[in-house]
Amino acid sequence: MNVHSDCTPLISVQCQGQGVGEEVLEKRTAVQHESVAQQRIVAAARRLFADRGFHQTAMADLAKEANVSVGAIYRSYASKSDIILAIVIADSEEMLRNLQDDAERVRKGEVPIETAIEQIVLRRLSDKDEAMTHEILAEAHRNPQVAASISDFCVKYREIFGELAKLASPALTGDELEGAAELLLACLFGLGHRELTRPNIDEATTAKVTTRLILEALRSH
Repeated sequence: MNVHSDCTPLISVQCQGQGVGEEVLEKRTAVQHESVAQQRIVAAARRLFADRGFHQTAMADLAKEANVSVGAIYRSYASKSDIILAIVIADSEEMLRNLQDDAERVRKGEVPIETAIEQIVLRRLSDKDEAMTHEILAEAHRNPQVAASISDFCVKYREIFGELAKLASPALTGDELEGAAELLLACLFGLGHRELTRPNIDEATTAKVTTRLILEALRSH
C-alpha cells in the first residue's frame, strides 16, 4: 500500500480549498476597503459641495479631503454627478425608511397620527444640510438622472403621505386625498430651509403648531 499515493489527493484538495478560501477572503477585504473609500468620498463631497458648491469643487480637492487618490474616486464614480447621485439615493432611502416606519407605527396603533406627523416635521426641521440640499436641487435642473431619481422617490413619499392623510381623515378621497398628500410633501421640502426663512419660533414649537394646522386642514373635510 502506497501511503503517500493515498494521501496526496487529500492534501491537494485541502490545499485547493485553502487557496479558494484565501481568494474569497482577499475579495471580501477588497470590497470592504472599497466600501470604506466610497464612504469617505461621499462624506468629503458633502462637506465640499456644501461649502464651495458643486462646480467649484475639483476632483483633486475631493481626493485630498477624502484622503484617497483621484484614481480611487474614478474607480467608484465616473464623475462628480455620480457622487451627487449617490448622495441623493442614500439620503432619499433613509428618508423613505423613516416614513415607512412612521406609517407602520400608526397602522399598528403604536403612536397616534399626531405624533407621527410631528416627528416627520421635526426631523425635517432638524436637517442641517440646507446648503447641500440647494446644490442637489440645482444639479437636478441640469442633470436628468438626478432629477429622475428625486422624482422616483417623491412618488414613494407621496404614497406614504396619502396613507397618513387617510389615517388622519378617512373621509378624504379622490383629488382631496391627492391634494393632502401634496400638502404633506410640500411641507417635507419647504420646512428644511430655516436658515433662509429665519423663523421667529424654535423647531419644537414649529413642529407642534405645523402639525396641529395640518391636521385641522385634513379633518375639516
